[in-house]
Amino acid sequence: MKRASRMALLAALGLAGCTADYAKVGNAPVLLIIAAISPNPMSSEVLLGGGICPDFATLAVANRSKNPNVTVPQVPQAIIVNRYEVSYFRSDGRAQQGVDVPFSISGALTASFDAKTSGTDDVTIEVVRRQAKLEPPLIQLVQENPQFGGQALIVTMFAKITLYGQTIAGQNVTASANMQIDFADYIDTGTFAGCDVPN
Repeated sequence: MKRASRMALLAALGLAGCTADYAKVGNAPVLLIIAAISPNPMSSEVLLGGGICPDFATLAVANRSKNPNVTVPQVPQAIIVNRYEVSYFRSDGRAQQGVDVPFSISGALTASFDAKTSGTDDVTIEVVRRQAKLEPPLIQLVQENPQFGGQALIVTMFAKITLYGQTIAGQNVTASANMQIDFADYIDTGTFAGCDVPN
């Protein structure tokens, strides 16, 4: 009897040891995934003909069940994303906000993602705000404003994008992904044609 109990315990431990790492993330039965970011890399114009424009990225988002045997999506597993954050860093390790990189930002968002076995859904977020281009270090790239530095440089940074949401059942979920942004005063047209802001 003791031998049978010991074998059952070892079998249970063996099965627990085979659990994939992704299945241990959070307590929700689903995973929120940022599968792709577009454009990536992004070319960000710090000053467009005297105007300042924000930059937007489109995220391809997926909601996947942790259990590979679940093939029929269930309503409680749908995810509502309600917030996002963007933080910036550089490959040289310099990351002081307002000096080496722009300040981190957060934004409100309302987007729903049903649990699916394939495919993604798009959501567009603001990854660089106008005010970031009026502050160091981005303002220092503006060539026509020598008082701010007027450096004819391209600075490459990376943005870490994190989505926050909940399943319909109330379990918290997050997803993160990185993108590359090349900042520069690329074009000096002398006129401001307006910003390409998504609807």
